Amino acid sequence: MKKDETVWTFLLCSVIALICCFSKAAKAGALEGIRLCEEVFIPSLLPLLIICTLIVNSRCAIVIEKLFGRIFEKLFGLPRCTAAAVFFGLIGGYPTGTVLTYRLFDMGLIDGKTAERLMRFNFCGGFAFLITAVGTVTYGSTKTGLIVFFSNAASALIIMLFGSLGRKQNIQTSADFIYPKNTKALPDSVEASVKALLTMSAYIVLFSSVRGVLNVPSFLMPVIEITSGVCGKERLPLPYCSFFTAFGGLCIHLQLYGFLNKMKVKYVEFLIYRTAGALLSFIITKLCLFAFPQSAEVFSNISSPVHEFSSGGVALSMIMIMGCAVIVFDIENRKLI
Repeated sequence: MKKDETVWTFLLCSVIALICCFSKAAKAGALEGIRLCEEVFIPSLLPLLIICTLIVNSRCAIVIEKLFGRIFEKLFGLPRCTAAAVFFGLIGGYPTGTVLTYRLFDMGLIDGKTAERLMRFNFCGGFAFLITAVGTVTYGSTKTGLIVFFSNAASALIIMLFGSLGRKQNIQTSADFIYPKNTKALPDSVEASVKALLTMSAYIVLFSSVRGVLNVPSFLMPVIEITSGVCGKERLPLPYCSFFTAFGGLCIHLQLYGFLNKMKVKYVEFLIYRTAGALLSFIITKLCLFAFPQSAEVFSNISSPVHEFSSGGVALSMIMIMGCAVIVFDIENRKLI
């Protein structure tokens, strides 16, 4: 038996044993995950994802391409057809950019190398999520949400810009691609969006159930599951909030892993760029607070102090599990190439 198969078997059997032994806590966690999907995740993302997917799938994409395509081609060396996917990916939230990139790849409008490049930066906390859930609800300030969104989006754009340096312009367009009529594209977009959100909702329920059993420390929650970690009772200092929202959390990464696998994008490379984007977002938020010291004082008053790294055994265990997952994903990706 191969080593990666042994690791996966051990991890899965351990999770099954924990869920069986602590079924009450697992059930409570699963119910919390379902509540999160029902009240936050699906209502805020499904309508937007359907509309964005419809634009990318239909002839409406040609309008976006004409408006922004030349900028993407000249400034970033990207095909014009990627304009809609990137534009709505930065606005729509975590799954949107990946789902729309996969749609372009599945439709044959971009190749694997272009999809790999897009996935280096087409990942951002949604405009509605960061401003409403994070800013207005959690921090009590819409301006706070705007700063976090600006930091996330700016870090993605910086990575996109640096990725274009020294590259030849890609003049690929969708002029020769025959888009379906909007009436045909609508049911296809609804079906694709529902399938994507159902898959991602299942990951949220699974992680919530396991989290209920393991009793994960609060300081690790943003790394594991971003919504509970950032929008929990204990508010993070704003630069750390920007860092974790730009990183996305392991639960979001696993939700997108199926799409990355289909596009043959290495998870390790995706992880490296997510970390780089998170660091950039952290620095940009620091600069924003330095430029507006009065805002920095307000944010420091409403934020909780940085969590102390207690519960070392649990933290070390979670980090080891995450490390094993990264190694296994990298091995599986290498097999596909």
